[in-house]
Amino acid sequence: MGKKINDSSFSIDLQLFADPDKTEDPTQRRIEKAREEGNVAQSKEFNMGVSFLAVTALLYFFGTAIADDIVKVFYDYFDLNTEIIDQNLITYGMTLHSDLWMKVAFLFIGGALISLMLGLIQTRFLLAPKAVQFDISKINPVKGFKNLFSLKKVVELLKNLAKLGVVVILSYQIIVGNIDTVTGLVDQDIASSISFTVALILEIMFKLGLALLFISLIDFWYQKYEYKKNLRMTKKEVKDEHKDMEGNPEVKKKQKEFMQKIVFSRMIQEVPTADVVVTNPTHYSVAIRYESEMMGAPKVVAKGMDEIAFKIREVAKENNVPIVEKPVLARSLYSEVDIDEEITEELYKPVAEVLAYVYNLNKS
Repeated sequence: MGKKINDSSFSIDLQLFADPDKTEDPTQRRIEKAREEGNVAQSKEFNMGVSFLAVTALLYFFGTAIADDIVKVFYDYFDLNTEIIDQNLITYGMTLHSDLWMKVAFLFIGGALISLMLGLIQTRFLLAPKAVQFDISKINPVKGFKNLFSLKKVVELLKNLAKLGVVVILSYQIIVGNIDTVTGLVDQDIASSISFTVALILEIMFKLGLALLFISLIDFWYQKYEYKKNLRMTKKEVKDEHKDMEGNPEVKKKQKEFMQKIVFSRMIQEVPTADVVVTNPTHYSVAIRYESEMMGAPKVVAKGMDEIAFKIREVAKENNVPIVEKPVLARSLYSEVDIDEEITEELYKPVAEVLAYVYNLNKS
């Protein structure tokens, strides 16, 4: 039992938070099953970092045009433009400055598409319907409470603090480094102020993007490690999976016994059609049939050792099939010729002598 912390109001079983003894690397089948359920290794931070840089690149190419459009907006609304007095401001703004909104929309849509593509690439274009199916176990309060104290939650907290720290520190350094220019914007015209602001935002985004990319690369490695660790298996799970794939030995044994019974039943049914049963009185019995019009040589129709040999002899007696004791020949037939196969050339002479004896016996 797990160690307990007790006081007058409650007790907690620390064993509740213990990880299972999973020491074995996941098998390929375990990984494939997890993938079918939508469980794959991917880093959202990596998506965010690359997407942020991609949007920064787009802003670099369209920044000047966007700055010019923003300047036009300022002049339209702050230059006493009488055309807007009787207009619906929203409709007027959407129509007059449609180029600006299209560029802004392009930035957002481009970033979203890039993020989507990165996610698909990381998961190798996985589409897993099972991942969106309702599963009541996902809202298990005990499991959810346990996850609050997991290493994964600690790492997520550290990542968020790191990102927040990067944003604050870099933004502060960049603004402080340009503080003289920022304070001097009040004496600049609108076009110069907006151009500087866009350039400042671009610098902040670029440096933040590089920092986030660095964090995301560390997170990408961690997510791979955590994914593999979460899929680890116990030795029993590996053994059970191997049984499922290779077949349970007990089941295979029963299947083999069942097939042997079928073969034995069919073989015994052939004994009454034999011309003779050659035996070693204590161990072997081999039933032989020969039809000159249909066979090139005599054929073994049944054979067996010990109990099976006894059963062959018993059925032969019941059906008046001659039984001939030839210990050496019986052992040779048993070891060298399979059921429903013709005898080998080396056995032609001794088998012919036995058949001749049986035919003469039947004539007399």
